[in-house]
Amino acid sequence: MNNPTATAFRNLVLAADETLHLLCRLRGITIDDLSEDALEAFFFEALDDEFWMGSR
Repeated sequence: MNNPTATAFRNLVLAADETLHLLCRLRGITIDDLSEDALEAFFFEALDDEFWMGSR
């Protein structure tokens, strides 16, 4: 039997990865060129931009 919590977490991680790759492509950034810290900052800033852009 599958653990629904583990499955949900796995799906969340996969969705975050796909979102990160898509945001990088849309902004013309190569994900491999970003350091781990820069990648984290980019991801959260991009999500913040995308989230708030629609609410303005």
